[in-house]
Amino acid sequence: MFCDALTMYYKIKSLPAYFEPWNELASSLPDLIREKKLRDAVAELPLLDHNQLREYSEWRLAHLQLSLITAGYVWQNGDKGVTQVLPKSLAYPFFNISSQLGLQPVLSHADLALANWSIIDQNGPYDFENLECLYHLPGGKAADWFCMVTFMVELSFAKCMQSIVRILELLGSAGNLSAGVARHEEQTETEVSQCLQQVSTAMNTMQDSLARMRDNLEANVFFNVIRPFLSGWGGDTNPLPEGLIYEGISDTPVKLTGGSAAQSTTLQVLDALLGIKHIQDKREFLVRMREFMPPEHKHLIEYIEQLPYTLRDFVTSSSNQVVKAAYNHAISTLTELRDYHIQIVKMYVVLPAKKANEGNYESLDNKGTGGTSLIPFLKDIWADTRERLLADNQTSLNASDGHSSVAGLTVLAALAAAAVILGFSAVSALRR
Repeated sequence: MFCDALTMYYKIKSLPAYFEPWNELASSLPDLIREKKLRDAVAELPLLDHNQLREYSEWRLAHLQLSLITAGYVWQNGDKGVTQVLPKSLAYPFFNISSQLGLQPVLSHADLALANWSIIDQNGPYDFENLECLYHLPGGKAADWFCMVTFMVELSFAKCMQSIVRILELLGSAGNLSAGVARHEEQTETEVSQCLQQVSTAMNTMQDSLARMRDNLEANVFFNVIRPFLSGWGGDTNPLPEGLIYEGISDTPVKLTGGSAAQSTTLQVLDALLGIKHIQDKREFLVRMREFMPPEHKHLIEYIEQLPYTLRDFVTSSSNQVVKAAYNHAISTLTELRDYHIQIVKMYVVLPAKKANEGNYESLDNKGTGGTSLIPFLKDIWADTRERLLADNQTSLNASDGHSSVAGLTVLAALAAAAVILGFSAVSALRR
């Protein structure tokens, strides 16, 4: 079932005819929100049987549609006109589709960044000129650009997944310990170094992709027009402090985090691979964000974290200065990427927040849609990353005991796990 996800998104652009009411609402969303008519349209929506969905691609597309419609329904009239109840015709299928997929019933990174795209020319490259959004948020071309840049950051990361998988395989070989001392063959160290260089290159490309945000997205449009629809529900500063009631599911309100970059698999995979350790409260938040990821993504992060013999073990117990330099370069590149992300957040959230107490969304502040105080959180994450740089003479005094294994992660399975990060064939993308 999940193998279909590897190439699904540009195969279908709408659901079967039975679900045409969902197709129509999702396609008309910006106009309905602008005219304040979305809630009226949802009131006329029939309760459709979500079990009529067939392939995994249809389930994911349905989740994308309903997440966008739900966000529009809640936030159509601004933060002073929020509704506390999501009607059953929308809430019941959305909640159950989410449960089936292992996702949350809210607009998330898995929807906007991973599922809301289509390739225009299937024989062409995966680039900004050959991609388009399936569905649209308020904000017109600027909103589309935000979604495309976010997707391209993910795609840039996908290009190093084969290198990450290869590192995991090499760790499985090098992690056979004898008297607590790892076997470091020169060929293995060379290959790990090369793979780390490829990971660093991918991170540089991620930063280049993120920098494109400035090309076609103004800060005030993102903050005042797009960002409100990425908000979740629940929390003291939220217009729905108790959460949202999903009619037909429960009378108890549900609190859910809105779409957030913290829900991206990319940086959490890099943290796990490079051995970045975050302070407890920051780690708890990041782990909680995994509940908004597709299950395969979450499992990949957990798999890397639970390896008994880690990349950092390998590097710190080696006397090879090349592999140490490659590891430190990867840490430095990740630090630079996080520093650049802080600059983007300042531009698109912090500065506009100073003018936010005007208009329809006065409750917005400089907290992330995930509910964190953005800049302090991001600076702590940045500092945690920088602190993992190795000193020139650093060696490992506590290499893992026992026997390491990459059991269950064969080459084919590992590549499939890597590809599913984006929900399509990363291998196919790399060929273009």
